Amino acid sequence: MSIRKYIIKKIVISVLVLLGVSLLTFIMGRLAPGDPIDTVLGGINSPSEAEIAAARKYLGLDEPLPVQYLKWLWHILKGDFGVSYQSGQQVSRELAVRLPQTMFLTLGSIIVMLIVAFPLGIASALNYNGPLDYLFRFVNVLIISVPSFCIGILLVLLLGVKYRLLPTMGSGSIRHLIMPSLAIGLGSGAGLSRLIRSQILKHMEAEHVAAARVFGVKASTLLKNHVLKNAIAPIITNIGLIIGAMLGGSAIIETLFSWPGAGSYVVSAIYSRDYPVIQAYALIMACIYIVINVFIELSYCITMPSLFMPGGTDEN
Repeated sequence: MSIRKYIIKKIVISVLVLLGVSLLTFIMGRLAPGDPIDTVLGGINSPSEAEIAAARKYLGLDEPLPVQYLKWLWHILKGDFGVSYQSGQQVSRELAVRLPQTMFLTLGSIIVMLIVAFPLGIASALNYNGPLDYLFRFVNVLIISVPSFCIGILLVLLLGVKYRLLPTMGSGSIRHLIMPSLAIGLGSGAGLSRLIRSQILKHMEAEHVAAARVFGVKASTLLKNHVLKNAIAPIITNIGLIIGAMLGGSAIIETLFSWPGAGSYVVSAIYSRDYPVIQAYALIMACIYIVINVFIELSYCITMPSLFMPGGTDEN
């Protein structure tokens, strides 16, 4: 498949996925228990039926659901995400402030993940069935088994409360970033290291690697040019999926560390049934997730160029 056809195919699929995400988010928000009018009229004691009806009309909630969805989608296409029911501010402005904070936290988590995953995965594979391999595998299983918020609580108690090495909440410096990044990145790094280990072991058994070993190729050269080069494609794919999960799943850690990101913002919006915020967040995260994965897949031009050659097959 040519690169041009591949890109066109991915664009079409991405548009369909975004439409699906927007529809599902809209429907799920409306089906959830509760009423956003309670948030809008929260400052009024025992609002009258007329006040409730006026609020519904003002927010457009009195119209049929298909009409509400189409109007919301039309405004989204014009770049208007609506107004938050809680703050009365434009959702786009609120997210413009908070999304960079979430991305900053995700970047810190990615760095932690890569620092943990590659050394542990490679060292474990090179010491297959040795003491280090067993030790690293035990540590990986232990870290994976502990939820990220539990790791976060342990870090707060140890590094924040007991030894007072790092601030326990807020943002503003690299020191504030360390603990939330560790809480998210450690578990992801442990999971990725298991994949790296299995991929290295798989490709070390290949015939061309065995032949290179017979001809006296150095172990470092063998690992770099013959093993990692062939094992990197599924690893990159997995990294893309993990980054998407980090972006969308950082809400608990942001709330725990009072990190002023989009995740903690949408948690507050969910409790108050703030439809515009929830829908905008889901759609933006879906866009980011799709863009990341398109770039990851386009990296196959380098790691797996045969896919884009005449007669190549697209396994994705």
